[in-house]
Amino acid sequence: MNMNRIKALFAVSLFSFSVNALAQETVIGIANIGPHPALEQGINGFKKELAAQGYVEGENTKYIYGDASFTPSMIPQMLSTIEAAKPALILTITTPVSQAALSSVKNKELPMVFLYASQPVEAGLVPSWRHGSAQFTGVTGANDSEVTLTFAKKLFPDAKKFGVMYAPGETNDIVAIREMEVAAKKLGLEMMKVGLDSPSEANQRAQMLSGVDFFYALASNNIQSAIPAIASVTDRYKIPILSEETELIRKGMVAVSYAASYGISGEHAGTMAAQILKGKKPSELAPMKPSLDDYAPLISRKRFAELGIAIPDSFRDCACFIDD
Repeated sequence: MNMNRIKALFAVSLFSFSVNALAQETVIGIANIGPHPALEQGINGFKKELAAQGYVEGENTKYIYGDASFTPSMIPQMLSTIEAAKPALILTITTPVSQAALSSVKNKELPMVFLYASQPVEAGLVPSWRHGSAQFTGVTGANDSEVTLTFAKKLFPDAKKFGVMYAPGETNDIVAIREMEVAAKKLGLEMMKVGLDSPSEANQRAQMLSGVDFFYALASNNIQSAIPAIASVTDRYKIPILSEETELIRKGMVAVSYAASYGISGEHAGTMAAQILKGKKPSELAPMKPSLDDYAPLISRKRFAELGIAIPDSFRDCACFIDD
């Protein structure tokens, strides 16, 4: 065999290897609302679980990431850019991104998994909690109201009444309030709800909370951004804040947070994605809510002391204090 033939055969073999390697690479899109440490935990959990399922980044899997810098008008362009990379699946993070994907993603056979879409049924992503749609399934970011209020009763055993603010124009907030009312009645708690159209009204509206035993802060953009103003009032009334989000407890504004782990939620989304990549249809997979084991409390001893509230002895061995 002459040298030219050997070179030709080698070139063909190399080309064949490259084509096979390329064919085996799975492309996965990640469409995020914007860079945020909590959302990053979810993405890391998603990738971690997919790697455990055999989809390893840098080996046989490539991720195409995009975010809209928290600018809604940029979401359609971001999704189009991701779709142009021809992914096998797209992870859509938050309700606005997931809803935009319904119209912006042109390939109606491209499966998608949502993460942190608070009310996916009401948002039109899935027909029910029993199964996904032809294109979507995923993991909600909404806390289970009964699980959360059961925890609150353990932490505040003498509580009879709690306050909550919500944005009347936000579907997610309205649904959350409705579910919380049902849970509160079941657990024997009285709920005071206060509408908040704009964070600028928070200080005035918070005056209405006098007399509640604790304030529950929904994971709503309007409510969470108003926490500093709300806390300036609840501190005077010695009312502790229990938040669905974890960011503000470390800044000394919130006494306790109780929420499903972002990382674990991401892992659940990764499990769903792996099932779809291996042949399942989104419609065959029911959307997931966080389970009791997914929740992680964080408690500030300092804030409880400042408010003059004792932490029950049942929490003595809890590995959840941020300021031990």
